[in-house]
Amino acid sequence: MSFKPNGVIADEHLFEPQEPEYEMCYVDFDTILYRSSKSLQKDYIIVEHKKTGWKKRFDGVVKFYGRGKAKDGGWINEQNTERFGTDRPPISADDFIIHTESELIECPDPNMTLLEYGLQSIDFKVGTIKRVMCSKDYRLGIGGIDGKNFRYDVAQIIPYKGLRKSKPLLFLELREAFITKYKNKVFVGRGDIEMDDEISIKGWESYKHFLKTGKHKYVLGFVDKDLLMTPCPHFNYDKAEYGITMPDINGCALHYATQLLCGDKSTDNIQGLPNIGAEFASKYKLGKPRGVGSATAKSILEDCKTPIEMYARVVEAYKSFYGEAEFDFVSHEGIESKRTWEDMLRENATLLYMCRSYEEVKTYDIIKQLEKMGVITVE
Repeated sequence: MSFKPNGVIADEHLFEPQEPEYEMCYVDFDTILYRSSKSLQKDYIIVEHKKTGWKKRFDGVVKFYGRGKAKDGGWINEQNTERFGTDRPPISADDFIIHTESELIECPDPNMTLLEYGLQSIDFKVGTIKRVMCSKDYRLGIGGIDGKNFRYDVAQIIPYKGLRKSKPLLFLELREAFITKYKNKVFVGRGDIEMDDEISIKGWESYKHFLKTGKHKYVLGFVDKDLLMTPCPHFNYDKAEYGITMPDINGCALHYATQLLCGDKSTDNIQGLPNIGAEFASKYKLGKPRGVGSATAKSILEDCKTPIEMYARVVEAYKSFYGEAEFDFVSHEGIESKRTWEDMLRENATLLYMCRSYEEVKTYDIIKQLEKMGVITVE
């Protein structure tokens, strides 16, 4: 197989038959299962007037109050335009309670049931995976039904996955149909870790094999950026045209360090570092102290060449915001305690870190790792 200089398979040969390079392809399939079941329903909202109980249905909040933070667009704007110049007072989105609802769609194909239609979309994605994986076989990994894992207990700053919505209406039914159809190609994760961790563990197994033999055993398929910290050949099944990427250990460390700074608010509700101190911002020419998004995180780390330099910069950033003295902390559950910058970094790191072995679920501690690396000295 030929690779471009940046480690991407030449796309002009991507879907031609290729000799398998890897023994197995392990795929984080949770996203595909969720999307397929989500496609079988239509989501909408019911707005209920707080004073009168009057209700109205909308396809979404944009139709109701527009896109801006002021919430004065959409139907709200139409109503207030009609009321302008009359004795009727203007209305506000705050006058209403918003109820989120869902209903099943009619199957686009009259010759199929809705579940069969959902399986068809899954089949299409599996076909894409098989064309790009370049392995002898594949396994499709899905998480347990309850979705609970150790990170829910670790998260004290804000609730882990606190912004996640409920599962789609036919999620469990489609999950069972998928398991029945693909049988021995499916593996279900252990209940106390996530499928990301299961895939990461396989990735590290492959990496250790690579260090001994110069060849990887596995290739990983995923869409979640968390697994970019795992040094194993992988592909994004949403961007199959880019083929298989061969990451290096520095790139994986950079991804993890970036996440430690900016967190993962949109997907897993992990805060990261809320801001940076004025002295730190001045030292690294970052302008005024500001919230740490992905762009700021990349600017903070851009001149770091090694993992040790990256993690040292992360530690410096955490100290710049939290200081080095103990401070009062209140968890999202209202529990009061004393914390330090180390405690805040430890929590974010544990939430973001993709386990390399099952034993690390209970043993991983970034502060101990940084001490071993010589990044910090623990008294």
